[in-house]
Amino acid sequence: MKNLSIVVNAVLLIAVVILYILYFSGRKAPETAAVQEGTSNNAGATKIVYINTDTLMNNYLLAVELNEAFLKKQEERRTELNVKAKSLDQEAGEFERKVQNNGFLSEARMMDARDKLLIKQENLKRLQQEIIDKTMREQSELNRQLFDELTKFLQEYNKEKGFNIVLSTQLGGNVLYAQEGFDVTRDVVNRLNENYKKNNRNK
Repeated sequence: MKNLSIVVNAVLLIAVVILYILYFSGRKAPETAAVQEGTSNNAGATKIVYINTDTLMNNYLLAVELNEAFLKKQEERRTELNVKAKSLDQEAGEFERKVQNNGFLSEARMMDARDKLLIKQENLKRLQQEIIDKTMREQSELNRQLFDELTKFLQEYNKEKGFNIVLSTQLGGNVLYAQEGFDVTRDVVNRLNENYKKNNRNK
C-alpha cells in the first residue's frame, strides 16, 4: 500500500499526460515574451516550453495539501488494519494452544472455533482489498482534481504567453537539456499558489 503514495502517482500521471495547448489562430506573440520565456525569436517558430512535474508537485500548495490529507487517511486505515490483524493473530495463537493442550471439550467445538477463525481471516482479507480499492479510487480522484486544476490554469496562462506546446518532464525524464528560459516551472508554481491563496481567502 505504501507504493500508492500520491506524490509518486501524481508525478507519474502528469508525466504520462503531455499537456498540448495549441493555438494556431495566426496571431504572433510579442517578441519580448518569446525572449523572456527563452523560446525561439524566429518569426513563425513554434514556441515550446516545459514544466518539471517533480518540482511542481513538491511546491504546489494544493498538491501538498491533498497529499498530506491522503497520507493521513492512509495511515488511519493502515492502523485499523494492523489492529485487526494483530487481534486475529492472537486468536489464531490461542486456538493452536487449545488444540495442542486438548482444551476443547469436543471435536465439534474445535471445528466450530476453527470455522469462525477462518471466517474472520476471510473478512480481514476482504477488508484489506476494500481498503486498497478505496485508496485507488480516491487517488484517481485526487489525480483528476490536480489534472483539472493544471489544465484549467494552463489554458488561461497560455492566453497571455502564447505557447504552442507545453510539455511535462521530471528528473531523468525526456528533457535532458534546454536553454535557459524554456523551463516555466517556477512561474507556473508561483501563479498556481497565488490562485490557491486567493481562492482560500475568498472562502
